[in-house]
Amino acid sequence: MHLKKILVGSILLALIGCNGKKEEKVENKIQYKVAKAGIEDSRGYINVEGSVEAKDTKKVFVDKKLKVKEVFVQEGDYVEKGKVLMTFDETERNNIKRNLEKERLSLSKLKRDYKVEKELNKIGGSSANYVKDLSEEIKSKELTIDSLNEDLDKTAERILSPVSGTITSLLAQENYSVNTDEPLLELADLSDMKIVLEVPEYDVKNIEMNQKLIIKPEVFEKKKSYGGVVTKVSTISKVSEETSENVLEVEVKPDEKIPYIVPGFKVSATIYLDSNGEGIVIPKTALLFGDNEYYIYLVGEGNKLIKSIVKYKDLKGNNIEIIKGLEKNSKYVVNPSENLKAGDIIEVKKI
Repeated sequence: MHLKKILVGSILLALIGCNGKKEEKVENKIQYKVAKAGIEDSRGYINVEGSVEAKDTKKVFVDKKLKVKEVFVQEGDYVEKGKVLMTFDETERNNIKRNLEKERLSLSKLKRDYKVEKELNKIGGSSANYVKDLSEEIKSKELTIDSLNEDLDKTAERILSPVSGTITSLLAQENYSVNTDEPLLELADLSDMKIVLEVPEYDVKNIEMNQKLIIKPEVFEKKKSYGGVVTKVSTISKVSEETSENVLEVEVKPDEKIPYIVPGFKVSATIYLDSNGEGIVIPKTALLFGDNEYYIYLVGEGNKLIKSIVKYKDLKGNNIEIIKGLEKNSKYVVNPSENLKAGDIIEVKKI
């Protein structure tokens, strides 16, 4: 009986102890990232996509529908200027040469006849009309020969490389019938490349010559970046093949040579806008809205949240500048959830 009284008393004391001490709620389902506010350059930025292109690209065409006989190169080959790239079937060219020779022989005979008849006409041995007909035939033959020469010039025997460079595209193959509307191949000087970015039309007003930017080539999985500047802004818009929206092409020059990139590779870039001075700049993700006002959560002692109403200035990009409601060196939650409230104690994510 005495033992039973002791146990009951212990339970009562435990219950009284629990009720006497108020528990603090800890929001520990999610780890929240916390940052310290600092003074930064309050400039915005634009994130855009683009690709690598060769500055000097030559497309090789022919003027007639010929048949390719032999191809001596492949895509990716480097060739010197003047190198034979391919040859064509010689049948048509040889036919033109034979017709050209026949016309030349006929012209030569006409000229001899004309000379004789012209002398005979002086002594009455030939009519003036016949001499005139021969003269017109000579002119007709000369025109035919000129036409055949032009046709022979268009009937390529072979293709020589117009420049030194790398073959980036090769359409022609052996026994391939040439389409005069398409290039047989493309040559690029890979020692001199450019980066072309696609800027959406609603961001064009923020782009200027010599603007600074950061280039992130896809070949490095965007983990490595290079500085650069805007060198050319197109004056003609086009529809992006990637996003289907109207864009303006902007050429940029890297501050240093970027290794491993070749024409066709994708790049991302961050173009920085003009500076508006300095201020307290934080990510837009830290901003919440409720009861017709914007606010953030400050982090106090013991990671307890303090709601702070703020005024801010929107910056182009992912940041905002806080005008009121956040002081330098104050800690704030970078990624708050909407179910947080003032007084909650959060679990801070270790960075």
